[in-house]
Amino acid sequence: MDFERILIIRLSALGDVVHTLAFVNRLKKARPQAHITWILQPLTFDLVKYQKNVDRFVVYDRKGGLKSLKHIAGELNGEIFDRVFMLQVSLKASLISLCARGAVKLGFDFRRSREFQWLFSSCRIPHHPPGHVLDQFFEFLDDQKIPDCPLDWNIDFTEEELAYKEGFFKTIERPVVSFVIASSNKEKDWNAEGYAQVIDEVDTRLNLQPMIVGGPSAWERELTDRIIQLCRTRPLIALEKPVRHTLLQLAGSDVVVAPDTGPMHMAVALNVPTVALYGYSDPRRCGPYGRFQDLLIDKYNLPGEGEKKITRKTKKGRTHQIRPQEVIEKIEYALRMYPRPQGR
Repeated sequence: MDFERILIIRLSALGDVVHTLAFVNRLKKARPQAHITWILQPLTFDLVKYQKNVDRFVVYDRKGGLKSLKHIAGELNGEIFDRVFMLQVSLKASLISLCARGAVKLGFDFRRSREFQWLFSSCRIPHHPPGHVLDQFFEFLDDQKIPDCPLDWNIDFTEEELAYKEGFFKTIERPVVSFVIASSNKEKDWNAEGYAQVIDEVDTRLNLQPMIVGGPSAWERELTDRIIQLCRTRPLIALEKPVRHTLLQLAGSDVVVAPDTGPMHMAVALNVPTVALYGYSDPRRCGPYGRFQDLLIDKYNLPGEGEKKITRKTKKGRTHQIRPQEVIEKIEYALRMYPRPQGR
């Protein structure tokens, strides 16, 4: 089926926007002539703003209320899209879809259309049992007969960013193991004691440079301070904005250790060996996609539990069942199985 003008509505969060990037690349490969517009939020725009396969970004400020919706309507200016892909199941995303004129507005099937998305879509993809988030996005392309292709995130960097990355790592003499210690939900996060023990082992026994990576939130700083107090060694600290700096720091790492959070998906997309720490959420639904399954530590699906159906159900306290030795062994395994090329 031919269509030229495409609108994607996926506002957040970081991990889901990373998944959407793979969606965009598959779509653009099949339809190189198509003009793709993507509506998203300021933080997620910063993450993907240099991607060449997106022809136009429209930024939505979720704090702006009706004014932000009027801004979106003005930016779209009555343009008629051949396809509107409604990849986000939320009321605000559905309200944004009202600002767009589309021959086809494609949403999720009724059973997956939370927050009344089905009222805003003109067509819906067929029902499938819940799977990984990215597989669910790909269902939209399958429905539109877009051929499959090798998985491709293809994250683009500018020359200035590559120069920043070179300067950042220039003075670091040892290979770097980066630790993303916090997510937006504390239940997903591992404990300070575990991180401190692993960081000390990485530094003293493995002779690698540990680095704590992330943003400048109060929780990240608090958890970092607790980890440092427990460490015998001193890791590098890189808690900062913008998110592109975090992306570059992950890109220059030899191994990344992270819970279920946006930077974990960023590292996987960058093809950096990633030890993913899961217990609260099901990695079959929101874990690392397509790569590094052998580095996953999964305390959500324990042996003998018989969890067959993938759901959004969460399990409190499971992440804290991860033992430091398990993480250390995965780091050592990653270094053996996924050696990084010389130079960052």
